Amino acid sequence: MIKVTVLYNLPEETDEDEFVRWRTTDHHRANISQPGVIKSDFYRIVGTPLVGPDRPASENAPFRFVTEAYWESIESFNEAWYDPEYQRRLVPAVAKISDATFLVSEEIQSHMTE
Repeated sequence: MIKVTVLYNLPEETDEDEFVRWRTTDHHRANISQPGVIKSDFYRIVGTPLVGPDRPASENAPFRFVTEAYWESIESFNEAWYDPEYQRRLVPAVAKISDATFLVSEEIQSHMTE
């Protein structure tokens, strides 16, 4: 399985509630309708455990949001992600975020507890 992880913040002038509404409606529909996508998740980062005793976890997190999308194979990912039409639609979405890091990873092992 292939996963794209996007870690990001919002530009200072962005209304976070408005962004979340857009991200959980219009943009979510666009993500899951992309050919080959089998799952897409969206998270608000609430903190990191790597903090000292006198610093709240939320002050240490370098990103505010995470988006993840999954494909069955690198071939299905490449076909969908690098499609010129998808790349054209991706440009305005990426313009809504800042400090973005895009990661593509291949699953080696997965385990779910019962």
